[in-house]
Amino acid sequence: MELGIPIQRVGQEQSSVIKAWKEQKITKVINKAQKKLLEISGWENKKTAKIESQLQRMQRKMDGKKMEKTEKLRSKKAAVHAKAQEKKANVQTRRALEILDAEEEAARFQTMGHIPNKSSFNCF
Repeated sequence: MELGIPIQRVGQEQSSVIKAWKEQKITKVINKAQKKLLEISGWENKKTAKIESQLQRMQRKMDGKKMEKTEKLRSKKAAVHAKAQEKKANVQTRRALEILDAEEEAARFQTMGHIPNKSSFNCF
């Protein structure tokens, strides 16, 4: 060789030592890589669990807000319905009073023998 080291024939004993050294080195590399892979998996699982926890917390918060909003809207809907019922009742009461007034006025005209003015004949 260039460095002046004589080339020796590798014997059976040296070959087995080199083979054992190679296998030890490969085992060490595999174990080191396996350890790193386990660390990475642990880190990933920890981070994923933290994110899942945040997602669940956010979902519960959103569900709570959604329920509040839904309840407010249902309350508004009930208030509108109650107001509409009140207005409908007022219209029906007014209609009944106006019909009663018309019947009373017609009865008065009948008893007095008068004919109503033409201005009150809106439908003719």
